[in-house]
Amino acid sequence: MKNKHIDDFTMNNRVFGERRELEKALSQYHSIGEYVLQCMSTYPDFKAITDEYSGVELTYGQLIEGIKETASGLQHLGVRKGDFVALFSENNGLWCMADQGIMRAGAVTTPRGSAAPVSELDFILGHCEADILILQNDKILEKLIPVLKSRNLKGIVMLLGKGEKGKEELKTPIYTLDELREMGRNHEFTDPGLTLDDISTMLYTSGTTGNPKGVMLTHRNVLSQPFSFDEGFKAKPGEKTLQILPVWHSYERIAQTYFLSRCCHMHFTTIAGLGKDLKKVAPATFMSVPKLWDTIEKRVYDNLKKKSWLAYILVSFSIFLSKLYIIHRIYANRDTDVKLPFVRAVRFTWHKLMRWALAPVHQLCKRKLYAKIKDTAGLNFRATVSGGGSLPMHTQLFFEALGVKLLEGYGLTETSPVLTLRNVDEENYLGSAGTPIKSTEIKIVDAETGKQLPRFKKGVIMARGPQIMKGYYKDEEATRKVKDENGWFNTGDLGWLTSDYHLVIVGREKDTIVLSNGENIEPIPIEGAVLESPYISQIVLVGQDEDNLGALIVPTDEALEKCHIEPKNMTIRIRSVQNKELRELIKKEIQTHIKNKNNLKSFEYIKQFAVLKDKFTLDNGTLSASGKIKRNKVFEEYKETIDDMYKKK
Repeated sequence: MKNKHIDDFTMNNRVFGERRELEKALSQYHSIGEYVLQCMSTYPDFKAITDEYSGVELTYGQLIEGIKETASGLQHLGVRKGDFVALFSENNGLWCMADQGIMRAGAVTTPRGSAAPVSELDFILGHCEADILILQNDKILEKLIPVLKSRNLKGIVMLLGKGEKGKEELKTPIYTLDELREMGRNHEFTDPGLTLDDISTMLYTSGTTGNPKGVMLTHRNVLSQPFSFDEGFKAKPGEKTLQILPVWHSYERIAQTYFLSRCCHMHFTTIAGLGKDLKKVAPATFMSVPKLWDTIEKRVYDNLKKKSWLAYILVSFSIFLSKLYIIHRIYANRDTDVKLPFVRAVRFTWHKLMRWALAPVHQLCKRKLYAKIKDTAGLNFRATVSGGGSLPMHTQLFFEALGVKLLEGYGLTETSPVLTLRNVDEENYLGSAGTPIKSTEIKIVDAETGKQLPRFKKGVIMARGPQIMKGYYKDEEATRKVKDENGWFNTGDLGWLTSDYHLVIVGREKDTIVLSNGENIEPIPIEGAVLESPYISQIVLVGQDEDNLGALIVPTDEALEKCHIEPKNMTIRIRSVQNKELRELIKKEIQTHIKNKNNLKSFEYIKQFAVLKDKFTLDNGTLSASGKIKRNKVFEEYKETIDDMYKKK
């Protein structure tokens, strides 16, 4: 059945009605903590947290007790309403106890990952003027000792570990979490008098240039999220989840808040342990990012190759046919901007015929092949939502073929974060980031004029709703640049809306490459097509103000192995690899996968490239903490390589 057109008037009326309902629901609470504690108290005997890696096992009753004691303990140390408490830790089973305890005390949780550079953590401590610092373990404490000597903190709390070295070298009192909770048991809690418009947390954006900005999110911002997207995901009490993402990102942060409010059983895992835990835990759901699915897809194919080449070829061909079926199924149902009635009729008829012809093959493969693959890989969950970046279409098609409910959402740190979501009970609309969640408005505007654009026209994505941040801390100018007087937030992303209000993301406004002839190129779709190659691990398109498009390519280990190149034998002094066989392989892969990308214009083809020796990583500064490539940093680091590339054309 063809997707239904939704006009702007209907959508606006729906949103206004949803906001009235939301305000009525929110009026019962004064803070996110009050809401979460009330929800958790419904099932006190249910398991809340299992973290085998940190040795933490808690029921909801025990978690509630821990949150209350942590809050009272922090007040005993002098924490008051509006104070900032820094929480530097990776994801673990005690993080949410500390987070909820901070907010219950009336303070503002200011989190960051313990693996972040010392300079960045020091900047955050100074910028938010934190009085209390909560750390994951002794390792992060020892890393920070040199900068903490100049900080006048009221106390340091250790989630895991005892902080012995810090006690020797620092004047600041150091407590374990158990000691803080003991203080809380002996201290009478004082209601801080919070309102929904008080700041609940301040998240620092990863940023691609300069220092990170502190994003102030109020209790209203955060509390609106579970109410607004629950209809699209529908988590249930007791449902097992798997927590793997960085919790200091807004995505995992709101996921944990949501799962706590629904009394799910959260299991914590690691990248190394994911494959094992998917099968051992058998989660009903979890939140994820595109890189995770790329890894799982490659692992499936690697396991097939190890089993036998015949199995690999059989499954690969079957998935190819299933992908064709899904593509024809998609276009047999979707409305487009094709205006000629005859062309539209022919197009729909063709796709319906192909869908009909391929459907039996796909259903047979699902029963006989894909079910076994899902069992082996631990992919029998109810649904998962990928966020933090767009899923490549080839990845979406692969998991849709297997029958995995891989959904996609969209949002930013500044939007708490969810703006749109592909709903779990609806047909999985591949290629889109979903429809606006409840109470949320999305519009597309012209980048130069600011004028609203019609459906199917690409422009800047603007958003308005209860989840839009209060602003950037100590930076009103930056706030005004992205948030106007009417509450519209400029995401900086480019996209377009379908006739039924699905949002399609095409790239970042600032990522646009302008060639010397004035042609504009969006790198994300082209890079996504090239990344379908098993021999290309990472890619950054270049060519600003040049005659044509170029690329910086990072090969996979499989590509190096195929060309008999040992990574350890590559000289440290060079930035790019000149091996003729490897360059020919990469050239062929680029041509093959670009050819498969429909509707590319002549100037969007990659004319030259450099094969890089080093990967883009967090350690070398070319990858942000959220896993996104820092384009400006890459351009800066490889300026000489880029210049040489164009000189040799």
